[in-house]
Amino acid sequence: MVTSDKVNFMQRSRNIDPFTRSLIELFNKSGIETPKVMNLVSETCGGIEKIGFSAQDVRNVIPDIRRRVFDSSDAEYGLVLLRDLQKQSDGNIFYRVDVDEENRVRGLVWVDPCSLNSYKNFGDVVTFDSTYRTNRYDMPFIPITGVNHNYQNILFGFALIRDEKETTYRWVLKTWLEAVDNKPPITIITDQDIALSNAISEVMPNTNHTYCTWHISSKFTEKLSTLYTQYSEFKTDFNACIYKSLSPTEFEGRWEDLKEKYDLENHNWLNDMYAIRRQWVFAFTKQHFAAGMTTTSRSESMNSFFDEYAKASTGLKEFIENSQKTLDSQYLREVQADFDTEYKERRLFSNSPMEIHASKIYTKEMFKRFQKELQKSQSFVVKSMKGCGDYLSKMYLVEKSTLPEINRRNFFLKVSIDGSYSCTCKKFEHSGMICRHMIRYLNKKQKTMIPPDLVTMRWTINGNKVAGPLPCTPRMLGNVVESQTARYSGLCKAFQVFVGRGKKAMIEEIVPRDY
Repeated sequence: MVTSDKVNFMQRSRNIDPFTRSLIELFNKSGIETPKVMNLVSETCGGIEKIGFSAQDVRNVIPDIRRRVFDSSDAEYGLVLLRDLQKQSDGNIFYRVDVDEENRVRGLVWVDPCSLNSYKNFGDVVTFDSTYRTNRYDMPFIPITGVNHNYQNILFGFALIRDEKETTYRWVLKTWLEAVDNKPPITIITDQDIALSNAISEVMPNTNHTYCTWHISSKFTEKLSTLYTQYSEFKTDFNACIYKSLSPTEFEGRWEDLKEKYDLENHNWLNDMYAIRRQWVFAFTKQHFAAGMTTTSRSESMNSFFDEYAKASTGLKEFIENSQKTLDSQYLREVQADFDTEYKERRLFSNSPMEIHASKIYTKEMFKRFQKELQKSQSFVVKSMKGCGDYLSKMYLVEKSTLPEINRRNFFLKVSIDGSYSCTCKKFEHSGMICRHMIRYLNKKQKTMIPPDLVTMRWTINGNKVAGPLPCTPRMLGNVVESQTARYSGLCKAFQVFVGRGKKAMIEEIVPRDY
């Protein structure tokens, strides 16, 4: 009684066939929203008017999927998936479960072989953030994150916990260390959390623990608003103390001057911040290696990736599946970056021998960072400081000649006869990348290569050769190969090939060859 293009709007039972239903389930797992699902299905059907069901019908399917996945045995489904993945990897996937007296999951840690391999290559610095909670149980999710030789995010493991107590963090850290052969990182960066701090000091007593500077500095406006309003110069003096102190000694002197000038003896928050200064003030934290990082932004960017997949209803099984997708994406990013490093030319701006040398040893991204230092080095001058060294070393003053003398910051470079270098900026110690002051000195001495002691292997082309490149291990989540969706997709792909050939043959038949 109605035209074919209006049939979909009739009040009647609409049946979604099994193949389309499995496609909708696959799209839902991938985080694709209903309108986009309709567009994708319409493409396979030859137009939206030929689908045979509405967007509301798709919305009705999704709760059915979730009820099947997120029922009372959701945790068991997740653990079954981990066991399957462990079996596929010949037992190389590590996971541990912590349960309470009622046999409910209290904590879960899992580490993929890909993550373990990454840690062997780049496990010197770790960021640890537990602020992400988008999942069905409102459990803190912890992506344990680092950075590779291309300065990309890499994952060293995952954890889901029920609470943020010290005992819970202690269990997570001990379990994760067990997975990575009990080799703690050089540095770990976290939020300012007392429970986590206590756990780290107990489990990793020899690891440098630093706090995320962004989270602390974001509190300045709130905690120091009265001082900002009362004293016009306080903000400038405070920032100079925090950000411009080149050494712990210089910081201590400026801090004492600040307290005396603004009568800060009884300012509780500042006193608390001073007590933990070694964990967030750059004059202290730059003394040890942290891959140039001062924040937990690496972990937070991983959280944003999970936002594409995770929702308030996301259960344990789907969270684990999404973690595997993240690892696959990580593998592809690293392979792409390694390809660019190996096969794409570097653009030189000076064509100096040292720049050419750097282009051959660093990855593409790290070479760009070297170039920035090389460019900025040109505005500095190096002056010998006679009588300031000893018979084993010489001292040099490095200052920026383009600034007025009153605004110049003096950097001191120590060059030992054994070939070692040290600069008061501590960039090399903190990031592993040679600083502009050392580059200026080397150029003055007409050096054509970066000294081996100033090249950190983790930033070089061979940076991932400690344990080898990331292994590409295809994962079959839920026996995908035998699923209806996989068979249907395979048939569609094969059919598309035949359609393409037929289309080409028709065009050749219709269009004259000499046209």
